[in-house]
Amino acid sequence: MTSDMLPQSWSYGVQAMPGLFELATNFNSEERFQAVATCYQVDSINRTLYRSTSGQDNPLKPAEDGSTSRARATSKSQVNAVMDETQFRARMIDTQVLSSVNYTKWDWNLINDLIEGPMVHPKRLQEAMITSKFVHRLLGFLRPFKYRFSEAPNTKANQRYVRTACALLRLLLQTQEGARYLESNKLIPQIGECLAQQDPMSGLTSKTPLFSHERMSETLVGGYFAMLGTLCSDSKGMQILERWKIINICYHIVELKQRDDLIRALLLNLDYTLDSHPRIILSKAMIASSKQMRNSATRILRKYAMTPIEQTIIGGGAAEWAIKLLVGQLYDPEIEVCEVAIKILEEACNNITSLEYVVKCRPALDHLGEIGAPLLLRFLSTSVGYHYLDGLDYITREMDDWFLGRNDTYVTMVEASLARALADIPDKPPSALDDGLEPQDFGSVPPHFYRELTRTAEGCKLLKAKGHFEEFAATIQDFAMEDEDSETILKVKGCLWAVGNVGSMELGAPFLESSDVVKYIVQIAETSKVLTLRGTAFFVLGLVSRSLHGQEILAEYGWDGTVNVMGESLGYVLPLEFNKLFGLGGDSAQNKPSSTLIRSRKGSISDEDPTSAGILASIVKLGNTVLTNKALSELNGYKHKKAPGFQKPALFRKAMGVMASHAYRIPQYRFVIDLFDKSVLRKIVIEDEGSESDALDSAHEDGR
Repeated sequence: MTSDMLPQSWSYGVQAMPGLFELATNFNSEERFQAVATCYQVDSINRTLYRSTSGQDNPLKPAEDGSTSRARATSKSQVNAVMDETQFRARMIDTQVLSSVNYTKWDWNLINDLIEGPMVHPKRLQEAMITSKFVHRLLGFLRPFKYRFSEAPNTKANQRYVRTACALLRLLLQTQEGARYLESNKLIPQIGECLAQQDPMSGLTSKTPLFSHERMSETLVGGYFAMLGTLCSDSKGMQILERWKIINICYHIVELKQRDDLIRALLLNLDYTLDSHPRIILSKAMIASSKQMRNSATRILRKYAMTPIEQTIIGGGAAEWAIKLLVGQLYDPEIEVCEVAIKILEEACNNITSLEYVVKCRPALDHLGEIGAPLLLRFLSTSVGYHYLDGLDYITREMDDWFLGRNDTYVTMVEASLARALADIPDKPPSALDDGLEPQDFGSVPPHFYRELTRTAEGCKLLKAKGHFEEFAATIQDFAMEDEDSETILKVKGCLWAVGNVGSMELGAPFLESSDVVKYIVQIAETSKVLTLRGTAFFVLGLVSRSLHGQEILAEYGWDGTVNVMGESLGYVLPLEFNKLFGLGGDSAQNKPSSTLIRSRKGSISDEDPTSAGILASIVKLGNTVLTNKALSELNGYKHKKAPGFQKPALFRKAMGVMASHAYRIPQYRFVIDLFDKSVLRKIVIEDEGSESDALDSAHEDGR
């Protein structure tokens, strides 16, 4: 853990155990045996962790883990497939399939091993189909009108029957002989007949339909949809379904209004890898079904939208198809369905190829408002997306929106996300219906506009032209040690996150070099009295360390971070002197604002009267673009209360002195002047004229 969380200089010191090894090599001490045992345990743990990391290097790709396990299973099956005819017949007899009709006496583990092992060989499969009645007995057990599989209780233990059935169908579809054997069997037409009982256009009815509400929940009849999904995954299986008109029945089932359970079971189990009827069935359900079904159908697309886009596939692969349907779902009348589609698209956009394809689909998100904002932010990370959004005049509008208020909203979102990530929330129990369909967004940080903007050279150019980074840096420098005004603290936090996200990008790192803002962020992290502000600065420094330039700047101020074996930052930095980060000095001098922290101004002007001092402080804030609205509100409040300072020439002169030492616009000058009573200007003019006349009189007397 130390190698992952601590800087290398700290990690080496913590992991070094010179005293332990000295005891282990001291043959004259009784403690030697304990030291040797401890060394052995440390080495054992290290070797165990090294072996376990091979399967956990990339937890974000469970599909690869699944493929690895399937590869191991295939390797095991290939070993078991090496079996002569005598051994194979003996194994079939051992399963009890050929000697007993009672399926509860069958050895299902051995049956599954035979299907995935020896029967993979065409000769053994031929023997199981033709010479013996092994396959015939298994398919007979699955036939609905035999009332064995279809009447089995829907329990976790009985799910093995469904898994074995799907494995058997998958095996038969691997060869032409197996597909013909399956097509001639009564299993598929009987499933089609039972499904037709739910199709009002078929004309078939039954007093006790197989796919009724009760049987779907209490028996294994839902497993027939898993078998249909296995058939859909192969072109030969699709031909069998088309022959028995099951595809037509599925088209009609998705239109049923009172059978959401049936539609959900159908959609969840169909396979959409092939460009065939199942895709059309799903797209139809996403349009014609109820809101709940449209929501579920949209979630199904996540599995396929996450797959890499393959440019070699003619007509587009599953990823392109899923992304197109998700873009279409953005226009669903129910906002909940649109929100699900946006979350999946946003997750898919983590892949650059998928992101460019989403931009190519040119989705319109203006009608979704705040819900569509995260997806639009993803578009900024590529030049293609930048030019697309620039053509919609989105970037400048969004940039002004973030500059004027969205930065503050982002602070609230991040702190809520951090609280959720650090909270002790019990895990939700897994469900068979939604397993793998929900994105894992536990404690995830929402995307930041300025981070996405600085991913491209065009975005960095716009940021430099707007001057927003300089304004953020100025706010941090001016109000770094603020510990009373909660609104100002919120503004500083927003500026910190903006600066950190810009500095985390390699293209945005030059903005850090052009200012000393990192120095002030370090001082906030080490000396601020506001712990939430100090924590924000700590996280922001971690963002800064993401870039190479940021690591170099942090090293100058005594902060070091962790890196992986490739030298890439892990986004976690600590000061080399721990007491700087975790020390609470109370009212010590180091926690007080210093002259080096606040930007140098031409004289710090104040007033003994608290109200007049507040007016001068608000005028100072007026020069900061980020705090302009707050300053205007405060000054208008003072004017509404008729503060006596607005009638004093002395305060007017101090206000002019403040404005002379800061950068203000002409409308701001006019606003401040209009705050004061007109008599103040008259008094100042009269005083100036009086002083000038006195000076002339004294000069005239001196001349005499």
